[in-house]
Amino acid sequence: MEDIVRTHVELGCGNNKRTGFFGIDFAPGPQVDLVVNVERDRLPFPDNSVEHLYSSHMFEHLTYQQHAWREVFRVCKPGALAEIWTPYGKSNDGLLFGHLTFFTETSFKHICYEYDRAYLEDRHGFFEWYETHYVLHPNVVERLSIMKTPIELALDHMMNIGLEWGVYLRVRKDLPRAPGVQIPNRRYTVGNRNTPIETDQLNPQPSGAPSEAHRKPTQFLRQLLSVPRRR
Repeated sequence: MEDIVRTHVELGCGNNKRTGFFGIDFAPGPQVDLVVNVERDRLPFPDNSVEHLYSSHMFEHLTYQQHAWREVFRVCKPGALAEIWTPYGKSNDGLLFGHLTFFTETSFKHICYEYDRAYLEDRHGFFEWYETHYVLHPNVVERLSIMKTPIELALDHMMNIGLEWGVYLRVRKDLPRAPGVQIPNRRYTVGNRNTPIETDQLNPQPSGAPSEAHRKPTQFLRQLLSVPRRR
């Protein structure tokens, strides 16, 4: 198969392909542009040609992760965005039958800098993890607020805080490998991805705020993010 040039590619598009993206999937379908087994096959794109690679709820189904990540790295331009959404690994949704990999923060630490050579071998470059978007369970936000539990602590040590999450990776090919620890920016949404809440815009609740029963989920989230971290 000859290579084709597409700058916006979706892996695992199924029947809900993102607008403006070229859709790749294991199985044929009305929105699938090309059938490719991403665990085994070469992606049909030239090196350094893709600007935005997107995948939603596909990577958790893969048995052989390394081949897919190497192909993502190969086809992406220097500075390209790899946007990967999966169920949050520390959730009941993440542990459903059929999910073979349970993605957590540790997973992407391994991929991006701790064990990056296991995924990229001798390829020149690395994935820079610069942002994480958490979609939180709506019913836990109020409870965490009442318990005065910081959202970061809850995500690190509790189950079923997040429903799903998106990890934003910048493809870096200017250095031979990751120079060290990466600390991504975090943003949060309650219940869906449509209105992300930027953490640097959130303020503590003022005195005299409405009673807990009348606050909206986003107001609870603001309060959670204002709770000091436990040391």
